Amino acid sequence: MALQLKNDNDEVKKESSSKAEFSDDIGLGDAGSSEEYSKFRGGLGDGTVDIDKINDLPTYTGPTVIDPNGAGVASGAKTRGLIVKIVVGLIVLAVILVGANVARSMLGSNGKDITEYLTLSEEELGKKLSITFEDDASKVKSVQHYSAGTITVRSGKELNVIYIDGKQCGIGTNSKKYKFFNIGINDAEQTALKNTTYQYDDSMIVINDVMNGQSDTYYYYNKKNNDCLVLSINNKTNRVVNMIYYTNLKKATETLSGLGD
Repeated sequence: MALQLKNDNDEVKKESSSKAEFSDDIGLGDAGSSEEYSKFRGGLGDGTVDIDKINDLPTYTGPTVIDPNGAGVASGAKTRGLIVKIVVGLIVLAVILVGANVARSMLGSNGKDITEYLTLSEEELGKKLSITFEDDASKVKSVQHYSAGTITVRSGKELNVIYIDGKQCGIGTNSKKYKFFNIGINDAEQTALKNTTYQYDDSMIVINDVMNGQSDTYYYYNKKNNDCLVLSINNKTNRVVNMIYYTNLKKATETLSGLGD
């Protein structure tokens, strides 16, 4: 089929249509009669394209990120959302861990257990723990004892070496730096007794002994070994506030009735 065009002189020229030229070029023959050509026709106008299918085509939602594991693709927004969730989760975890450490610090003792050093002399103890001990008269009043002798205290790094009549017979502390027999300052009373490694025969309590009447002192003793572990418990918080290990039970409790012979 040809298109007829008129020029200024009303002369008619015949030009091949673009469709006919396209058909000739690809060897399909006449577009009006060729069935093969009809399969290349298309468009909304001739009804060969379904408008509903066009409307069903996906909408552009932004750049995508290819899943490196080949599991599919994830949109940039979803990826950023996942990253934010991970970061928030890490922050929450960090806060929980810090809070747990603070709680342990406030509610318990993470100190060094020096049980194996409790029977050492002051000189040996100082070498083991790198401590220089000095006389500290201010500590004398805080020493829980029932001895008729004279108390002397030598202190260093919150550890106290206790002498009665000039002879070393105990070591004490009120610091969370140390543990005696797996008991630390600020441990709950029940926890301390449950976890202690000290082997005692019996115990007795002295009510309102120190801390201006706010604590009770417990003497856990072993008569055969002639030693005792003394724990002062705050009667409001029920936590350990002071502890002493005596290597001479009889001397430390000589004026205290109730222990028997």
